[in-house]
Amino acid sequence: MRHATSRHLYDREDQMLPLLHRTFRRLPVTALPAAAVGLALIGSAALPTSAASAYDLRLRSWGLNTSGQLGDGTKTQRLTPTSVVGLSGAELNAVAAGGTGGSTGSGFGLALLANGTVEAWGKNDKGQLGNGATATTDEWAVPGLVAGLGGVEAIAAGGSHALALLKDGTVKAWGLNDKGQLGDGTIVNANLPVVVAGLDDVKAIAAGDTFSMALLKDGTVKTWGNNDKGQLGITAKPALASAPVPKPTPATRTTAAPVPELTTVKGITAGASHALALLADGTVMAWGLNDKGQLGDDTTVDKPYPVPVVELKNVTGLTAGASHSLALLTDKTLRGWGLNDKGQVGDGTITQRNTSVPVTGVSNVIGIAAGSAHTLAVLSDGTVQAWGLNDKGQLGDGTTTQRLTAVQVLAKSGSVAIVAAPSNGSFSLAR
Repeated sequence: MRHATSRHLYDREDQMLPLLHRTFRRLPVTALPAAAVGLALIGSAALPTSAASAYDLRLRSWGLNTSGQLGDGTKTQRLTPTSVVGLSGAELNAVAAGGTGGSTGSGFGLALLANGTVEAWGKNDKGQLGNGATATTDEWAVPGLVAGLGGVEAIAAGGSHALALLKDGTVKAWGLNDKGQLGDGTIVNANLPVVVAGLDDVKAIAAGDTFSMALLKDGTVKTWGNNDKGQLGITAKPALASAPVPKPTPATRTTAAPVPELTTVKGITAGASHALALLADGTVMAWGLNDKGQLGDDTTVDKPYPVPVVELKNVTGLTAGASHSLALLTDKTLRGWGLNDKGQVGDGTITQRNTSVPVTGVSNVIGIAAGSAHTLAVLSDGTVQAWGLNDKGQLGDGTTTQRLTAVQVLAKSGSVAIVAAPSNGSFSLAR
């Protein structure tokens, strides 16, 4: 049963949402009628909502919907925002989006409610919804509770796994665990939350495609899971700058390990196979896959240890997609770098950028999120802009036209506080 806030009725269209939620919340997609800035989560930002309408307060979604990841009770792709069934934005503290396979893959969504519980929807073949069910065809088109989980302070979604930071500073995880990304010392998938071993005093979390990160309150970072591209950042750096870059070791870790030489971190984010850390002085360190320049160090060589993102300072927030990265600066402008073949960097070109460049025509930004090959920005007026790949409608502008510079989404709203997108997927969430 939903808590009381879900029963508020705002306008004629909204009156159906609570009923739909109660009716559909535990049915698989195939059974549904077709009609029917914490820095680790940099898309989150508080905005006043006292004057917002019911439309403004809904959690909305758009883009690819092959697995019910839009949470609207269907598997219908959406080129413009649709409402996630039964979730009013007024009751949400955060949202997260996970998925694999870019524009041809699957996805899932997470919502952190104000009462400290988490709801999930979309693909569940690896237990990534945390509801105790798992089947190769398991998909849930509307939100349902993650079982036995309360007191949650933050959430993160990877390719097929999820993380929850609890108020006591510990972390729980569920879903795919073939690379140890759940951090419980095993490689056994979990369709219910399990405790990440040996973690406490955690301040923030982030999840890549098959790896996970935790920022501790002392400013250090721990990572676990897949390390095939050095995305855990735990390989020792060569003593000589001229020495060849070592191969990442070990290949995987099933428990959390510290990233060496990181001691003043204030924010983290994870791309599909690379990671970024914001330092207290406003600079950024990066590690992992770098084949498209996504580390911003002016090379395309993978780095299994942290390296500085060159010529980047005054950073307040970060986000990362499959192969591109973005930074939010103190003046509320953006810089981007990495793969840009779909315009996802947002500089008006399709030129790959191995160092950061300004994002064109976007200012007064307060929150950002990156998908596989698209990017979202929340502006201080509560509107959303998007750019990059749009083959599945992930930009939400009513077309499937790729955009090299920002287009406006959700112009009607003006009260968006949160955006999210999967670093290896093609859909978007906003409230």
